[in-house]
Amino acid sequence: MNTALIYHEDYLKHSAGPYHPESKERLIAIMEIFRQTGILEQVNLLTPERCSDEDILLVHTHEHLEYIKKLSEGGGGPIDADTYCREDTYDIARLAAGGEILAGRSVIEKKADNAFALIRPPGHHVTKGRAMGFCYFNNVAIMIRYLQKNCNVKKACIFDWDVHAANGTMDIFYEDPSVLNISMHQDPRTIYPGTGFIDQVGEKEGEGYTINIPVPPGTGDADYVYILNEFVLPRIERFKPDFIAISAGFDSHRDDPLGSLSVTEKGYCKMTSSLLNLAKRLCQGRMVVELEGGYNLDAIAKSTYAVINVLLGLEQEIEIEDEPSKPIKDLRLALDKKFNALW
Repeated sequence: MNTALIYHEDYLKHSAGPYHPESKERLIAIMEIFRQTGILEQVNLLTPERCSDEDILLVHTHEHLEYIKKLSEGGGGPIDADTYCREDTYDIARLAAGGEILAGRSVIEKKADNAFALIRPPGHHVTKGRAMGFCYFNNVAIMIRYLQKNCNVKKACIFDWDVHAANGTMDIFYEDPSVLNISMHQDPRTIYPGTGFIDQVGEKEGEGYTINIPVPPGTGDADYVYILNEFVLPRIERFKPDFIAISAGFDSHRDDPLGSLSVTEKGYCKMTSSLLNLAKRLCQGRMVVELEGGYNLDAIAKSTYAVINVLLGLEQEIEIEDEPSKPIKDLRLALDKKFNALW
Protein backbone atom coordinates (compact mmCIF):
# COMPACT_ATOMS: atom_id res chain seq x y z
CA MET A 1 0.00 0.00 0.00
CA ASN A 2 1.11 3.57 -0.72
CA THR A 3 0.58 5.42 2.56
CA ALA A 4 1.16 9.16 2.87
CA LEU A 5 2.52 10.42 6.20
CA ILE A 6 1.85 14.10 6.77
CA TYR A 7 4.35 15.79 9.09
CA HIS A 8 6.09 19.14 9.62
CA GLU A 9 8.92 19.97 12.02
CA ASP A 10 7.11 23.19 12.92
CA TYR A 11 4.51 21.12 14.79
CA LEU A 12 7.18 20.84 17.50
CA LYS A 13 7.20 24.62 17.97
CA HIS A 14 3.73 24.73 19.51
CA SER A 15 3.73 24.91 23.30
CA ALA A 16 0.51 24.39 25.21
CA GLY A 17 2.27 25.46 28.41
CA PRO A 18 4.90 24.12 30.85
CA TYR A 19 4.29 20.51 31.95
CA HIS A 20 1.24 20.37 29.68
CA PRO A 21 0.30 16.84 28.52
CA GLU A 22 -0.21 18.03 24.91
CA SER A 23 3.52 18.49 24.32
CA LYS A 24 5.92 18.27 21.38
CA GLU A 25 7.34 15.11 22.95
CA ARG A 26 4.25 13.24 21.69
CA LEU A 27 5.32 13.68 18.07
CA ILE A 28 9.01 13.27 18.89
CA ALA A 29 8.27 9.83 20.40
CA ILE A 30 6.26 8.79 17.34
CA MET A 31 8.87 9.93 14.85
CA GLU A 32 11.59 8.19 16.86
CA ILE A 33 9.85 4.80 16.65
CA PHE A 34 9.28 5.40 12.94
CA ARG A 35 13.02 6.02 12.45
CA GLN A 36 14.05 3.02 14.56
CA THR A 37 11.76 0.63 12.69
CA GLY A 38 12.37 1.91 9.16
CA ILE A 39 8.79 3.08 8.67
CA LEU A 40 9.97 6.42 7.27
CA GLU A 41 11.52 4.55 4.34
CA GLN A 42 8.19 2.86 3.58
CA VAL A 43 5.78 5.81 3.69
CA ASN A 44 5.40 8.75 1.34
CA LEU A 45 6.44 11.60 3.66
CA LEU A 46 4.62 14.81 2.71
CA THR A 47 5.26 18.30 4.09
CA PRO A 48 2.11 20.43 4.45
CA GLU A 49 1.50 24.14 4.11
CA ARG A 50 -0.63 26.35 6.29
CA CYS A 51 -4.30 26.42 5.39
CA SER A 52 -5.94 29.71 4.48
CA ASP A 53 -8.35 31.74 6.56
CA GLU A 54 -10.95 30.86 3.94
CA ASP A 55 -10.44 27.17 4.72
CA ILE A 56 -10.96 27.84 8.43
CA LEU A 57 -14.12 29.80 7.70
CA LEU A 58 -15.63 26.75 6.03
CA VAL A 59 -16.12 25.53 9.61
CA HIS A 60 -15.58 28.30 12.15
CA THR A 61 -17.15 31.68 12.71
CA HIS A 62 -15.32 34.83 11.66
CA GLU A 63 -15.34 35.91 15.31
CA HIS A 64 -13.53 32.73 16.39
CA LEU A 65 -10.90 33.05 13.68
CA GLU A 66 -10.22 36.70 14.58
CA TYR A 67 -10.09 35.85 18.29
CA ILE A 68 -7.34 33.25 17.84
CA LYS A 69 -5.46 35.42 15.35
CA LYS A 70 -5.49 38.55 17.48
CA LEU A 71 -4.74 36.70 20.70
CA SER A 72 -1.66 35.20 19.02
CA GLU A 73 -0.60 38.51 17.53
CA GLY A 74 -0.86 40.07 20.97
CA GLY A 75 1.56 37.53 22.43
CA GLY A 76 -1.00 34.98 23.59
CA GLY A 77 -3.04 34.41 26.72
CA PRO A 78 -5.31 31.89 28.44
CA ILE A 79 -8.43 30.63 26.68
CA ASP A 80 -9.53 28.34 29.49
CA ALA A 81 -7.90 26.40 32.32
CA ASP A 82 -6.52 23.76 29.91
CA THR A 83 -5.98 25.75 26.73
CA TYR A 84 -3.41 28.52 26.34
CA CYS A 85 -2.72 30.58 23.23
CA ARG A 86 0.84 31.66 22.41
CA GLU A 87 2.27 34.01 19.81
CA ASP A 88 2.69 31.21 17.27
CA THR A 89 -0.57 29.34 18.02
CA TYR A 90 -2.55 30.79 15.10
CA ASP A 91 0.30 29.94 12.72
CA ILE A 92 0.87 26.36 13.92
CA ALA A 93 -2.86 25.62 14.21
CA ARG A 94 -3.25 26.64 10.56
CA LEU A 95 -0.39 24.28 9.74
CA ALA A 96 -2.18 21.44 11.53
CA ALA A 97 -5.36 22.06 9.55
CA GLY A 98 -3.26 22.36 6.39
CA GLY A 99 -1.73 18.98 7.16
CA GLU A 100 -5.17 17.47 7.49
CA ILE A 101 -6.26 18.94 4.16
CA LEU A 102 -3.12 17.59 2.49
CA ALA A 103 -3.87 14.12 3.87
CA GLY A 104 -7.37 14.22 2.40
CA ARG A 105 -6.25 15.59 -0.94
CA SER A 106 -3.45 13.05 -1.32
CA VAL A 107 -6.02 10.25 -1.04
CA ILE A 108 -8.75 11.87 -3.15
CA GLU A 109 -6.24 12.76 -5.89
CA LYS A 110 -4.91 9.16 -5.82
CA LYS A 111 -1.40 10.21 -4.88
CA ALA A 112 -1.70 7.77 -1.96
CA ASP A 113 -3.93 4.84 -1.12
CA ASN A 114 -4.47 6.18 2.40
CA ALA A 115 -2.86 8.70 4.72
CA PHE A 116 -1.92 9.41 8.33
CA ALA A 117 -1.92 13.07 9.43
CA LEU A 118 0.69 13.28 12.19
CA ILE A 119 -0.29 16.75 13.34
CA ARG A 120 -0.65 18.93 16.42
CA PRO A 121 -2.30 20.80 18.03
CA PRO A 122 -5.35 18.51 17.97
CA GLY A 123 -8.79 19.81 17.02
CA HIS A 124 -11.85 17.72 17.84
CA HIS A 125 -12.98 19.78 20.86
CA VAL A 126 -13.23 23.08 18.93
CA THR A 127 -16.82 24.09 18.19
CA LYS A 128 -17.83 26.54 15.47
CA GLY A 129 -17.04 29.44 17.76
CA ARG A 130 -15.01 28.28 20.76
CA ALA A 131 -11.55 26.81 21.34
CA MET A 132 -11.13 24.38 24.24
CA GLY A 133 -9.55 21.11 25.34
CA PHE A 134 -6.04 21.80 23.93
CA CYS A 135 -7.63 22.59 20.51
CA TYR A 136 -7.82 25.80 18.41
CA PHE A 137 -9.22 24.87 14.97
CA ASN A 138 -11.14 21.68 14.19
CA ASN A 139 -8.73 19.94 11.82
CA VAL A 140 -10.89 17.00 10.74
CA ALA A 141 -13.96 19.18 10.18
CA ILE A 142 -11.94 21.62 8.07
CA MET A 143 -10.65 18.73 5.96
CA ILE A 144 -14.14 17.33 5.41
CA ARG A 145 -15.59 20.70 4.41
CA TYR A 146 -12.61 21.35 2.12
CA LEU A 147 -13.11 18.01 0.36
CA GLN A 148 -16.84 18.60 0.04
CA LYS A 149 -16.24 22.03 -1.49
CA ASN A 150 -13.28 21.26 -3.74
CA CYS A 151 -13.01 17.52 -4.37
CA ASN A 152 -16.51 16.26 -5.13
CA VAL A 153 -16.92 14.45 -1.82
CA LYS A 154 -20.66 14.32 -1.16
CA LYS A 155 -20.87 12.22 2.00
CA ALA A 156 -18.18 11.59 4.61
CA CYS A 157 -17.92 9.52 7.76
CA ILE A 158 -15.84 10.32 10.83
CA PHE A 159 -15.13 7.67 13.47
CA ASP A 160 -13.50 9.07 16.62
CA TRP A 161 -12.03 6.63 19.18
CA ASP A 162 -10.49 9.25 21.50
CA VAL A 163 -11.27 8.77 25.21
CA HIS A 164 -13.01 12.18 25.21
CA ALA A 165 -16.19 12.84 23.25
CA ALA A 166 -15.67 14.84 20.06
CA ASN A 167 -17.92 17.68 21.21
CA GLY A 168 -16.54 20.21 18.73
CA THR A 169 -16.98 17.95 15.72
CA MET A 170 -20.48 17.16 16.98
CA ASP A 171 -21.33 20.87 17.19
CA ILE A 172 -20.13 21.54 13.65
CA PHE A 173 -22.03 18.71 11.95
CA TYR A 174 -25.05 18.45 14.27
CA GLU A 175 -27.59 19.50 11.62
CA ASP A 176 -25.79 18.02 8.60
CA PRO A 177 -26.94 14.71 7.03
CA SER A 178 -23.95 14.66 4.67
CA VAL A 179 -21.54 13.75 7.49
CA LEU A 180 -22.01 10.64 9.62
CA ASN A 181 -20.14 11.62 12.79
CA ILE A 182 -19.51 8.76 15.23
CA SER A 183 -17.71 9.23 18.55
CA MET A 184 -16.96 6.27 20.84
CA HIS A 185 -15.64 7.53 24.15
CA GLN A 186 -15.59 7.15 27.92
CA ASP A 187 -18.91 7.85 29.68
CA PRO A 188 -19.11 11.67 29.82
CA ARG A 189 -20.39 11.50 33.39
CA THR A 190 -16.85 10.44 34.34
CA ILE A 191 -14.60 12.59 32.12
CA TYR A 192 -14.14 15.84 30.15
CA PRO A 193 -15.97 17.41 28.31
CA GLY A 194 -19.13 16.13 30.02
CA THR A 195 -21.03 15.66 26.79
CA GLY A 196 -21.51 12.92 24.19
CA PHE A 197 -24.54 11.05 25.47
CA ILE A 198 -26.46 8.49 23.44
CA ASP A 199 -29.47 10.84 23.19
CA GLN A 200 -27.38 13.50 21.39
CA VAL A 201 -28.21 12.37 17.86
CA GLY A 202 -28.28 15.54 15.78
CA GLU A 203 -31.07 17.95 14.91
CA LYS A 204 -33.26 18.95 11.96
CA GLU A 205 -32.00 17.31 8.75
CA GLY A 206 -29.02 15.98 10.67
CA GLU A 207 -31.06 13.97 13.16
CA GLY A 208 -29.60 10.48 13.38
CA TYR A 209 -26.28 11.36 11.75
CA THR A 210 -24.52 12.19 15.02
CA ILE A 211 -23.83 8.99 16.96
CA ASN A 212 -22.37 9.07 20.46
CA ILE A 213 -21.28 5.77 22.00
CA PRO A 214 -20.43 6.33 25.68
CA VAL A 215 -18.68 3.36 27.26
CA PRO A 216 -17.88 2.72 30.94
CA PRO A 217 -14.39 3.04 32.41
CA GLY A 218 -12.39 -0.13 31.83
CA THR A 219 -13.79 -0.79 28.35
CA GLY A 220 -11.16 -2.55 26.27
CA ASP A 221 -10.32 -4.17 22.94
CA ALA A 222 -13.04 -6.83 22.81
CA ASP A 223 -15.72 -4.29 23.69
CA TYR A 224 -14.58 -1.73 21.13
CA VAL A 225 -14.29 -4.31 18.36
CA TYR A 226 -17.72 -5.76 19.22
CA ILE A 227 -19.42 -2.34 18.96
CA LEU A 228 -17.50 -1.60 15.77
CA ASN A 229 -18.47 -4.89 14.10
CA GLU A 230 -22.05 -5.16 15.33
CA PHE A 231 -23.16 -1.54 15.12
CA VAL A 232 -20.67 0.95 13.63
CA LEU A 233 -19.65 -0.87 10.43
CA PRO A 234 -23.24 -1.80 9.43
CA ARG A 235 -24.30 1.82 10.05
CA ILE A 236 -21.46 3.18 7.89
CA GLU A 237 -22.25 0.63 5.20
CA ARG A 238 -25.85 1.79 5.14
CA PHE A 239 -24.71 5.43 4.91
CA LYS A 240 -22.36 4.73 1.94
CA PRO A 241 -19.78 7.52 2.39
CA ASP A 242 -17.41 8.74 -0.30
CA PHE A 243 -14.64 9.16 2.28
CA ILE A 244 -13.80 7.88 5.79
CA ALA A 245 -11.75 9.64 8.47
CA ILE A 246 -10.55 8.15 11.75
CA SER A 247 -9.93 10.65 14.54
CA ALA A 248 -7.32 8.61 16.38
CA GLY A 249 -7.06 9.66 19.99
CA PHE A 250 -4.71 7.24 21.70
CA ASP A 251 -5.75 8.45 25.16
CA SER A 252 -8.25 5.58 25.10
CA HIS A 253 -5.17 3.36 25.63
CA ARG A 254 -5.02 1.44 28.91
CA ASP A 255 -1.79 3.25 29.92
CA ASP A 256 -2.93 6.80 29.25
CA PRO A 257 -2.88 9.12 32.29
CA LEU A 258 -5.95 11.18 31.31
CA GLY A 259 -8.46 8.39 30.70
CA SER A 260 -9.78 5.19 32.24
CA LEU A 261 -10.29 2.96 29.19
CA SER A 262 -8.29 -0.17 28.38
CA VAL A 263 -7.73 -0.25 24.61
CA THR A 264 -4.35 -1.56 23.42
CA GLU A 265 -2.35 -1.51 20.19
CA LYS A 266 -4.11 -4.73 19.22
CA GLY A 267 -7.51 -3.05 19.42
CA TYR A 268 -6.40 -0.06 17.37
CA CYS A 269 -4.98 -2.43 14.75
CA LYS A 270 -8.21 -4.38 14.48
CA MET A 271 -10.39 -1.27 14.23
CA THR A 272 -8.12 0.31 11.60
CA SER A 273 -8.06 -2.88 9.57
CA SER A 274 -11.84 -3.26 9.67
CA LEU A 275 -12.46 0.36 8.69
CA LEU A 276 -9.86 0.19 5.92
CA ASN A 277 -11.48 -2.93 4.48
CA LEU A 278 -14.84 -1.17 4.60
CA ALA A 279 -13.38 1.88 2.86
CA LYS A 280 -12.04 -0.36 0.10
CA ARG A 281 -15.51 -1.78 -0.37
CA LEU A 282 -17.44 1.48 -0.20
CA CYS A 283 -15.22 4.33 -1.39
CA GLN A 284 -12.16 3.04 -3.25
CA GLY A 285 -10.17 2.80 -0.03
CA ARG A 286 -10.25 6.55 0.55
CA MET A 287 -9.42 6.82 4.24
CA VAL A 288 -7.40 9.19 6.41
CA VAL A 289 -6.29 8.64 10.00
CA GLU A 290 -5.56 11.83 11.92
CA LEU A 291 -4.00 12.27 15.35
CA GLU A 292 -6.03 13.66 18.23
CA GLY A 293 -5.16 12.87 21.88
CA GLY A 294 -2.79 10.43 23.56
CA TYR A 295 -0.51 11.44 26.42
CA ASN A 296 1.54 8.40 27.44
CA LEU A 297 4.58 8.70 25.19
CA ASP A 298 5.29 4.98 24.94
CA ALA A 299 1.63 4.12 24.30
CA ILE A 300 1.08 6.79 21.64
CA ALA A 301 4.29 5.83 19.82
CA LYS A 302 3.54 2.11 19.76
CA SER A 303 -0.13 2.66 18.88
CA THR A 304 0.65 4.99 15.99
CA TYR A 305 3.27 2.54 14.73
CA ALA A 306 0.70 -0.27 14.86
CA VAL A 307 -1.86 1.76 12.90
CA ILE A 308 0.70 2.78 10.25
CA ASN A 309 1.58 -0.88 9.77
CA VAL A 310 -2.07 -1.64 9.04
CA LEU A 311 -2.29 1.23 6.54
CA LEU A 312 0.85 -0.04 4.80
CA GLY A 313 -0.56 -3.57 4.63
CA LEU A 314 2.27 -4.94 6.79
CA GLU A 315 0.19 -6.12 9.75
CA GLN A 316 -1.14 -9.66 9.80
CA GLU A 317 -4.82 -10.23 10.49
CA ILE A 318 -5.54 -9.41 14.13
CA GLU A 319 -7.89 -11.56 16.18
CA ILE A 320 -9.53 -10.38 19.40
CA GLU A 321 -10.46 -13.52 21.30
CA ASP A 322 -11.98 -12.08 24.49
CA GLU A 323 -15.75 -11.77 24.80
CA PRO A 324 -17.42 -8.36 25.14
CA SER A 325 -18.91 -7.46 28.52
CA LYS A 326 -22.64 -7.53 29.25
CA PRO A 327 -22.85 -3.69 29.60
CA ILE A 328 -21.39 -3.36 26.11
CA LYS A 329 -23.84 -5.88 24.68
CA ASP A 330 -26.67 -3.94 26.33
CA LEU A 331 -25.29 -0.69 24.90
CA ARG A 332 -25.30 -2.19 21.42
CA LEU A 333 -28.98 -3.13 21.79
CA ALA A 334 -29.80 0.41 22.96
CA LEU A 335 -27.93 1.88 19.97
CA ASP A 336 -29.76 -0.39 17.54
CA LYS A 337 -33.12 0.53 19.01
CA LYS A 338 -32.47 4.26 18.89
CA PHE A 339 -30.93 4.53 15.44
CA ASN A 340 -33.15 1.98 13.70
CA ALA A 341 -35.99 4.27 14.65
CA LEU A 342 -34.24 7.23 13.02
CA TRP A 343 -32.90 5.75 9.75
